[in-house]
Amino acid sequence: MITAYAKLLSERSNNITKKSIMDDYLVDRETLSQFVDELIKKKALVVDNVEELNQIRENSIKALDDQISTAVFSSLTQAQIDELNILLDQDESADYEEFFTKYNINIHEIVKNAMQDFANNFLGGQNEES
Repeated sequence: MITAYAKLLSERSNNITKKSIMDDYLVDRETLSQFVDELIKKKALVVDNVEELNQIRENSIKALDDQISTAVFSSLTQAQIDELNILLDQDESADYEEFFTKYNINIHEIVKNAMQDFANNFLGGQNEES
């Protein structure tokens, strides 16, 4: 499951616009939602109502997004973070892939690992996929 989502992320990362700044570059909302939905199905959560399930889903999507962002920014030096911030402030033609390639940062591997860690924590050891 993780590998399929990582491949999807790689394919989608080529279509960046100003409104989809760094968070959407790393992982778009649709991919996060699909991933969390799969985890929820796999865990077979028991909830009292649809609202509770929706709240769990939204909280999980936000937590996953935060975990991915933290993993990416933790892999950067302060100078790289400063440079990336400048890039983020530029126009919509900013090339994030070029930035990560320039510093030999395998962004897709970082994202994949963050998603795997999230899945393992969410499922409480039920996740057998690597």
